[in-house]
Amino acid sequence: MRVTGGEHRSRILKMVPDKETRETSDKIRESVFNVLGDKVINSEVLDLFAGSGAYGIDALSRKSKKCMFSDTKLSAVKTIHQNIDALSLKEKSIILKNDYLNIIKLNKNKNQKFDIIFLDPPYDKYNYEELINLSNEILKDDGVIVLELLNNTIINEELIDLQIYKTKKYGSKKIHYLK
Repeated sequence: MRVTGGEHRSRILKMVPDKETRETSDKIRESVFNVLGDKVINSEVLDLFAGSGAYGIDALSRKSKKCMFSDTKLSAVKTIHQNIDALSLKEKSIILKNDYLNIIKLNKNKNQKFDIIFLDPPYDKYNYEELINLSNEILKDDGVIVLELLNNTIINEELIDLQIYKTKKYGSKKIHYLK
């Protein structure tokens, strides 16, 4: 797995050493950043369910201002630290071992909002509509949520506060872009 663009393009990233964490392929991440384009520059990013931190690291490599990474697994948090250290991105990174509810609450209490929020939760373990609406509470007005899920998962758009403005499919996965 590699960084797909920017200052650290082609640098190798460590993967989380467990069978439960599924990493997003380089091809899909590169496509996501092609859709986001210049929105990434000087952005404040939240990488929830971060795994190895690949989404957030790619954002930092493409000139994001800062990124908060969060995962509940110690092995994932250790991997993020290793990847961040290897690329000398510590000063632009906040790495937390916590669940998404606490991260959203923490940022809401600090009145911290993000330009881009990456949501790549374990498939079919969360209520996606609730996850989107809670994440929207810490999304800037012109911000974007990038949600990765299985192709056959349906989001009830009547139950969410945002609009799905683009969907791209990649094999068994799809990416929703919401604003």
